[in-house]
Amino acid sequence: MPATRSVLLIIIAISEIIVAGCDYSSTDQQQEPETPVVRMTNPVAPVPVASTNGVNIAYELELIIQGNITLVPKKIEVIDPVTGKLIYTPNAEVFAKIFMPASNPPPTAEEMIGTLKLSVPRISIWFKVSPDTVPDRLVHRLTLNQTVSGLPPLSITGGEVTVRKDLTPVIIGSPMRGSGWVAMETTEPTTHHFLMPVTINGVTTVDQRFAQDWFYIDPVTGQAVQGDVNLTKSYPGYGKELLAVADGTVVDMRDDLPDNGIYKVPPFSFATGPGNNVVIDIGNSKYACYVHTIPGSIQVKMGDTVKEGQVIALLGNSGQSDIPHLHFEVVTGKPIIMGGEGYPFVFRSFDIIAKFNRTLLDSRTSSPDYTSQKYWSEFGDFIAFSPQPAPQQNKLTENWAIVRFP
Repeated sequence: MPATRSVLLIIIAISEIIVAGCDYSSTDQQQEPETPVVRMTNPVAPVPVASTNGVNIAYELELIIQGNITLVPKKIEVIDPVTGKLIYTPNAEVFAKIFMPASNPPPTAEEMIGTLKLSVPRISIWFKVSPDTVPDRLVHRLTLNQTVSGLPPLSITGGEVTVRKDLTPVIIGSPMRGSGWVAMETTEPTTHHFLMPVTINGVTTVDQRFAQDWFYIDPVTGQAVQGDVNLTKSYPGYGKELLAVADGTVVDMRDDLPDNGIYKVPPFSFATGPGNNVVIDIGNSKYACYVHTIPGSIQVKMGDTVKEGQVIALLGNSGQSDIPHLHFEVVTGKPIIMGGEGYPFVFRSFDIIAKFNRTLLDSRTSSPDYTSQKYWSEFGDFIAFSPQPAPQQNKLTENWAIVRFP
């Protein structure tokens, strides 16, 4: 889903910790305030996945509160329990984004059929390690702010997580072909994909955990627009062929929603959010999902058997999309986009052909009058093509990677 739109997370104001009031025994002796207890649980254990810059570990912690307290987390630390080494701790800015409080009021039973609200707080954790230092297990030290009670910060250790080294990412072929493909909203802790849990029929999943948005740029100039920036067909990726990433069977699809105008995204709904889409069963309860295709462009139907490399649809701008792009992900558990659980994948082969200048991007976008239209019209300014492509095998593409697919 689009990199330029705001994350569809419900930000909820959280109050200060209220420690249980003092009680008196029969001897009129004052008791110590009750110590708040927070239990950290891991809904889905992480499967390590290699990308160009290291091995990615991505997972969530749910915070189960015991006692009448309000949760005010301050910091999370990820520790290797074998060595005692601190592996990762996000800075305050990142932590403010990856901590997602429970909704207040909590979702109703009716809303739990399909909602973005959370019934319990979550912390989403994504970090990289080198290939030779992937831990077997993780524990966490959560620090709570107790300033309002005149108490020092409280640290709680727990939340043991098993790193699933016994599992491996799905190896897939290319979803497109040729040079000029840019990967966005992936392999970083604060992407809107990673921070978007959804609850369907009472079960919360993160289908977009490893999702990627793919935009196309001119492989010579780096420009993302050819002509009027406000016209869908001015984006050279519009209408590009989308390919089956593996042999499989079509198990879900939709092909009747219109393309949006540029920056004219319809209100979100679970029914229409993915827009036109195709889901392919690629075996072992893994499903490749293609989202935002052109209406009427899907070239397969339910139950069709497809071969890797076969054209299945054309890249479009339907559903929750403001710029023509492919939203691609692999899910497991259920053969549906929203309601499946995101599973890691790696591409069999691709070449890195350019670098993206994020420093220049940050400098320009810091101006209050810098518009999305200007961003896309100037996209080539941020691209520096490499003298020689850098071949990659069996890796996930990094955020902002600019690649050539075979």
